[in-house]
Amino acid sequence: AGPFDPALAVGVPIFFNHWVYENLVDVDPDYNEIPRLAESWVPEQDGKVWVFNLRKGVRWHHGREFEAEDVLHTFRRILDDDFGSPGKAVYGRIEGLEAPDASTVRFTLADSNADFPVQLAAFQGRIVPHDLSDEEINSSPRGTGPFRIDKYANADRIRFTRNEDYWIADRPYLDEIEFVSIPEQSTMASALRAGEVDLIMRVSAQLTQTLRAASGIELAFTPAMIKHQMFMQVDTPPFNDDLVRRAFKLIGDRVAMTQIAWPEFPARPEDDNPVIPPSPFRIDTSIWRQDLQQARRLIEEAGHGAGLEVTLWAISDLPGVVDFSLAFAGWAKEIGVTINVEPIKADIYYAEKWLQVPFGTVSWSPRTTVDEQLRVAYTTGAKWNETHFSDTELDRLLDEALAETDRSRRAALYADIQRRLITDGGQIIPYHYPIAAAHAANVRGFRVHPLNELEARDVWLAE
Repeated sequence: AGPFDPALAVGVPIFFNHWVYENLVDVDPDYNEIPRLAESWVPEQDGKVWVFNLRKGVRWHHGREFEAEDVLHTFRRILDDDFGSPGKAVYGRIEGLEAPDASTVRFTLADSNADFPVQLAAFQGRIVPHDLSDEEINSSPRGTGPFRIDKYANADRIRFTRNEDYWIADRPYLDEIEFVSIPEQSTMASALRAGEVDLIMRVSAQLTQTLRAASGIELAFTPAMIKHQMFMQVDTPPFNDDLVRRAFKLIGDRVAMTQIAWPEFPARPEDDNPVIPPSPFRIDTSIWRQDLQQARRLIEEAGHGAGLEVTLWAISDLPGVVDFSLAFAGWAKEIGVTINVEPIKADIYYAEKWLQVPFGTVSWSPRTTVDEQLRVAYTTGAKWNETHFSDTELDRLLDEALAETDRSRRAALYADIQRRLITDGGQIIPYHYPIAAAHAANVRGFRVHPLNELEARDVWLAE
């Protein structure tokens, strides 16, 4: 479930809408920036202006040639407050858009930004055609990508067919891809072993142990960069009380939660830091560790000595989330807090509960830059600010870090930001973990991509 439109997409469609809609710039599995619909780019005015030279000879699926007006239309939609794209949090520093000619686009930014080309690889920045309506962009997608789709609607199976007019002459290799929804991990594994599916894009730690020994099955991993977390809305009772939030941060044993969710798996326990471990600006801290005695004292000080009861919405089809949520509820019981864990499927949760409930779970994929990782979730009023965290000083520091070209100064600013979030934020992040995929041995050309997961144009099936 969820919109196909890149500017509005959440959840699962993000994993496959890039087979249809493409970005100006991509990052490869090693996080290097590479050209896509833009062939090259140059900064001007110390990185406050960026000029992109567009690829010529690219055609939309409905036949028209790709041009600068498509890029302008894409970002005008994102920046339009009435349109309501969460991408506004990523691209809100764009102050000017112009096309000197049909194959050149000029972006003027509010501040210098050395990260800007990489930011264009964010999924919200996938380019859409200017001559389709918003409804057509979502339900009858016509992109420039390696695969086509006739209609998009919520379904258990979605079929993509080869774009015979793709701008890379020999790509994609496959004639067709079918994306299949199989809610149960064990059923997915059975389908893979039986040859009914070729690839599982995400598998749990428990399942990797089973599949590792399976004949004709191969596993692939990224570094630890995905996070599952609990969030508390800091402006909603009882979490509008800092004492309660601090108590909840002391309830969980993050090492144990990591082992519960990802046994014998290269996952990394966390200290509520949202910045991914591979980031060069990441800092390591030791601020929150399980302390049930102190947690109980804080709960009593907050006026809940007679007991406190809350509901935690736990995404049931994300590996490990229900398991660590139940463990967390068990520890909470020891300090007089009752947590009722409500399992819920991801598609229903993201459509109906996420951003609405005061205490929930969520999965965050890695973003292209540290700024994007933090800006979309923790700045005042950001569309996906599930904790409702608001700190004008943090907002200011993020803007300052984004404009800072001195690397050591920039690192110091991001270090300050991370400490503020870890200490005061409403997020409880027990771990980062790698994406693990499993595929049949005859699937070739596949690497688990940390952002897109499956770069479908590069994959083929051996005889």
